[in-house]
Amino acid sequence: MKRLAILLFVLALPAYGADDCPAVSAVKHEVVRDVEDAKSLATAPLRWDRKTWARFAEGTAVVVVLYATDRQTSDRVQQNRTSSTDQFAKTLTPFGGQRALDLSVLMIAAGAGMRDTNLRDAGRDSLESELWAAGIVTPLLKRAFGRARPSQNEGSQSFHPLNGHFQSFPSGHATNAFAFATAIAGHYDGWVVPTIVYTLASGVAASRVNDHVHFPSDVVAGALIGHAVAKGILARHTGRKVAWQAMPLIDRKTVGMMIAVGPAR
Repeated sequence: MKRLAILLFVLALPAYGADDCPAVSAVKHEVVRDVEDAKSLATAPLRWDRKTWARFAEGTAVVVVLYATDRQTSDRVQQNRTSSTDQFAKTLTPFGGQRALDLSVLMIAAGAGMRDTNLRDAGRDSLESELWAAGIVTPLLKRAFGRARPSQNEGSQSFHPLNGHFQSFPSGHATNAFAFATAIAGHYDGWVVPTIVYTLASGVAASRVNDHVHFPSDVVAGALIGHAVAKGILARHTGRKVAWQAMPLIDRKTVGMMIAVGPAR
C-alpha cells in the first residue's frame, strides 16, 4: 500500500502544476485517467486499421527473422566482446531500468515546479509508459514464453512456458528504455531530444546482447513493445503520433536490425 500511495502521488504531480487544482481532485483525476489508459491499451487491437495491422505484421516479421539468426549473432557478439564494450554496457544498462524511472520522476517534479507543462507531461507520459510496458506487458510475456537466456546455455530455441526461471523474451530493459524514449521524443520537435533518447535506448538494447543476457530478437521485441505502449499513451494524451521503421542489416560479417523512430509527419 505504501508503494501504491507513493505511485499515485508521483503520477498526480503533473496536475499540481495547474492553477486552482487541489491535491485530492488531482489524485482523483489521475486515477480516472490511468484507468481509461489501461482500458484503451488493453482493447487497442480491436481498433486497429489495416495499416496498423500491417505495421504489427512487419514488427513480428522482424523479430522472426532475428530469431532465426539469434544463435549466430549472439556468438559473433561474444567473439567481439571487449572490456570497452563491457564498460559501455555497464554505463548504459541502468537507463533501461531504475535510472529511466528516476529521470521520468525528476522531469515531472521539475516541470511542475517550473510550470513547464511540456517537461512535466513528458515525464508523466514516460513514467506511465514504462510502468505499463515494462511493469506489466513484458513481464507477462516473459512468463508466458519462458525463453532461456543465452547465459543459461540451452540454445536459442529453448522455451519453458510459465517457468519463472526462464525470462529472456522479451527484454525488459529494452522495453523500458524504448517506452521512455518514445514518450519523451513525442513531446519535442526537432532532432536533438529524440536523437539523445533513442541513442540511449539503442545503447541499452545493444548492451543486453553484449552482456549475454538476451538474444537480438529479445531486445527488438522489447523495443517494439515499449514503443507501441508509449505511442498509445501519447495518442491519448497529446494526439501526436510517432512513426517507426525497422530495417534488417545483413552482410557477410553482420546480422542485425536498425530501428528508426521519430515523429510522424
